[in-house]
Amino acid sequence: MSVRSWWLMISVGLGILLNPLNSSMVSVAIPSLQKVFQLDFTGVSWIIFSFYIASSIAQPVMGKASDLFGRRKIFLTGLVVAFIASLLAPLSPNFGWLIVFRIVQSIGTSMMVGVGMAIVRIHITEKQATALSVLSIFLSGAAAIGPFIGGVLIHWWNWPAIFFINIPFVVASFVLAWRNIPKDELPTSLARNMSFRKWFELIDASGILLFTVALVTLLVGLLSAKSFGHISLGNVIVGLIGLVALGIFVRHELKATSPFIPLRTFAKYPA
Repeated sequence: MSVRSWWLMISVGLGILLNPLNSSMVSVAIPSLQKVFQLDFTGVSWIIFSFYIASSIAQPVMGKASDLFGRRKIFLTGLVVAFIASLLAPLSPNFGWLIVFRIVQSIGTSMMVGVGMAIVRIHITEKQATALSVLSIFLSGAAAIGPFIGGVLIHWWNWPAIFFINIPFVVASFVLAWRNIPKDELPTSLARNMSFRKWFELIDASGILLFTVALVTLLVGLLSAKSFGHISLGNVIVGLIGLVALGIFVRHELKATSPFIPLRTFAKYPA
């Protein structure tokens, strides 16, 4: 494998590790956040769940976007978005704004995961399995070491440090990616002339909305029941709304021409 290929892997790896790093690192900051913002268990838990929900939506959407608008462009944009979110999150005036920046951070880091894999598969043809294995080390290694890094940062500084720590990784990845990721081909005429309606159909905006409603309402119902210590009528109603939304989502995905989650693929290839 050439030196240029290794630099390309490092450039991509430093970007894609931000998603698993931030999903695991924040777990040790829960007590600090709960104390600072005066939250109960249900409220503070959304710092974790909001990130996962946003990631589960953003990653497949950004994969489709990169096919149309260019993988290098999406990857670099994701780094910029992650940089802005990591810089502004510690300045949040309240927990609501922190959740907003956390979602933005999740979207930014999600722009790099699937796109980074595609970049390596396209531009590294020699020892491709080795290259993808190296990327998996970045992903799994970041998830494993995240709580340790978060614990050290919380011990010596405070919860804002778990956001600021992203900045050197983002800057290093951006500089290396700018130099090592090959430029995208010119966008196709389809991408240039695509209307918002066509784009919404392509990413299955209806499916995304149903998926989000189902996940959020189910989590709200479950977390509220756990927080209050008993199941109330309100918890049951919210949970039922989530189940209904989930059922409508499944039915919609089976009929959609460009489904957000291709459920028929799982049925076709059960293994």
